[in-house]
Amino acid sequence: MYILVHELAERGHDVTVFAARSPKHNQLSEIDGLSVRRVSKEISLYNSYLPLSLLRRFDPSEFDLIHAHTPVPAIADIIALKNITARTPFILTYHNDITKSGFLGGIISSIYNMTLGKSLVKNSDIIITTTQSYANNSKLLKSSLSKVRVIPNGVDCDLFKPGLDTIFAREKYGINPSDKLILFVGHLDHYKGCDYLIRALPLITEKIERAHLLIVGSGPQSAFLRQIAATLHIEDKITFAGYVEDHELPYIYASADVFVLPSISSYEGFGIVQLEALSSGKPVVTTMLPGVRDVDSQGIASLHVQPKDPVALSGAIITLLKNIERSREMGRKGRSLVLERYSWPKVIEEIEKLYFMLRGDSS
Repeated sequence: MYILVHELAERGHDVTVFAARSPKHNQLSEIDGLSVRRVSKEISLYNSYLPLSLLRRFDPSEFDLIHAHTPVPAIADIIALKNITARTPFILTYHNDITKSGFLGGIISSIYNMTLGKSLVKNSDIIITTTQSYANNSKLLKSSLSKVRVIPNGVDCDLFKPGLDTIFAREKYGINPSDKLILFVGHLDHYKGCDYLIRALPLITEKIERAHLLIVGSGPQSAFLRQIAATLHIEDKITFAGYVEDHELPYIYASADVFVLPSISSYEGFGIVQLEALSSGKPVVTTMLPGVRDVDSQGIASLHVQPKDPVALSGAIITLLKNIERSREMGRKGRSLVLERYSWPKVIEEIEKLYFMLRGDSS
């Protein structure tokens, strides 16, 4: 969103952003001179909230077009309700289904899908999904596929690129330069499947003794994942880096031999970290989830395995770590794939064309 808004402003569009307001936001409007209207937390529900004040504060007639993103927080849902009467052209980017875990989570997900979610999809003029297969497999979108347009997420190819210093991460975290480095980057939550990656590590080190796993990110499963590592007695083979600043991430990718995204749930709709790894010239191992597998549908730069399968996961990682030339070739193809399909200028141009089409503008 940050990149999209900046690029649209550069192209001469007048953009206003409605975004969540956390306690650290003392201002209601900030970010490099852009118009940002912060929405305060009101009714909290299962790690999200309903900003009902938007029903009063948001006026659709102020704008030529509305582009909302879902899922949480429910800003998109509230704005769509307010827009039912005004009928300002409305585009929805649908990132993924809401699939909360546990009994209560399942009930809340079902209630949302039958109420706000159903209304949101119904009242959208165009729905952007990052892949067609995710749209086809989404329970909420299956009756609205005629509205779907596929535009992928993008990546900054000038930021994430081959040729950067490969020693940075190893020096920062005390990882031996001769170790084969397996990298995960992301939020440490259940749907990411990091527990399966950790369980795959002993199988990997049976074949490749000097293999090391670097997990970058924080989240609710952090303590649980550390506990698994301790139980398996592989703490010395894993580094939990925690949160890493954005400017360090390109060098983290550069240090890796292989990148792994072991997601297990449809809550993972795409996996932008895949793009960052591919743009950095790194081979990828990921799962066969709809959406996730379509980032590289031909498998020219990545290996796809079944979710929740540590044996298959370990086998794919071992294959890449043992075959250096194959890994390098996949890395080169991945970089070419990203330049061809996923660079931000191309993605934003596709989005802008949708804006003009929906407005009936020939620009």
